Amino acid sequence: MSAEPDSQGLCSHGGDTIKQIIDACSNRVQWRGVMAGCEPTGAGKKKPNRWLSAGAFLAFAVVLGACASGTPGGSPADGSTRIIFLDVGQGDATLILSPEGRVALVDAGPSDVDLVSQLRRHGVDTVDVAIATHPHADHIGGMAAVFSELPVRHYMDNGVPHTTRTYRQLMETVRRSGVTYLEATGRSLRLGSVYLGVLPPPSDAASLNDGSIGIVVEFGAFEALLTGDSEIEELNHFLGLGVPDVDVLKAAHHGSRDGVSPAWLSATKPEVVVISCGRGNPYGYPHSWALRYYETVASGIYRTDTDGEIIVVAREDGEYSIITGRTRTLAQRAGRSVTTSFD
Repeated sequence: MSAEPDSQGLCSHGGDTIKQIIDACSNRVQWRGVMAGCEPTGAGKKKPNRWLSAGAFLAFAVVLGACASGTPGGSPADGSTRIIFLDVGQGDATLILSPEGRVALVDAGPSDVDLVSQLRRHGVDTVDVAIATHPHADHIGGMAAVFSELPVRHYMDNGVPHTTRTYRQLMETVRRSGVTYLEATGRSLRLGSVYLGVLPPPSDAASLNDGSIGIVVEFGAFEALLTGDSEIEELNHFLGLGVPDVDVLKAAHHGSRDGVSPAWLSATKPEVVVISCGRGNPYGYPHSWALRYYETVASGIYRTDTDGEIIVVAREDGEYSIITGRTRTLAQRAGRSVTTSFD
């Protein structure tokens, strides 16, 4: 029997297993490359072309760090791209390093974490673009310190003000810095050979979580997706915009049960899910219900509360490996995986 969306856009049906529900949703959810003007490739298929085509890049792209001089900081020596899910406790902070040494920071964790030291440990001396997905303190708490201690060239947020002192202090720091402000519109940000596709939030979001900026990270055949604290309403909005199937998905809202749905997983089809949350956090993240969903589709689930810092090392041909604070690594390509432990 076919699954139909309920009032929240979720696919559901009686006593079907989670996998049956997700498979049923896959029959009706297809990627629609609206920004790139691409035709749907069909559920379950990797698209043959870039999610953001060359034409879309010319129309929407902002080239970051193109005028930088000197040796880039944080440049991976092996030609790979690194996506580093920093261990910031109960919060989010993701560092993206391109092969050319361009640097993006998506969210900055809470204020009680020394984020700048973590960035410097990865060789970062300049941030080409800092993105605050939404203005909650566990996502922007460390951003003012980054602006105070490191050059930041571009800044993007969702444009929605907040009343907290953390937000006001950040806005004052941003204004003093003279940084170039970027609106969260449907556009592509280019970091050398890495593209960041911006998924703009809905203009009428009912909550700050559902106003999070979404980011698709693309490096050749490799793709990852970050969606801040999006909940079901905004995930459905992103499905309407069109999302690709990805290799790595950062769990929305720290692995909460309102940050995942069968329709979402059937569209994104992640091979690996990364959950950023704090050990013993008072919210019970990640939620066991959400974990059951992720376990149905992903061959690897990584958590900062148990794995520490999580580093995705991606190659342009789509191969990638994952290294964690527990020195566990997962090499993955096209659905094949091997787990290796080493001292």
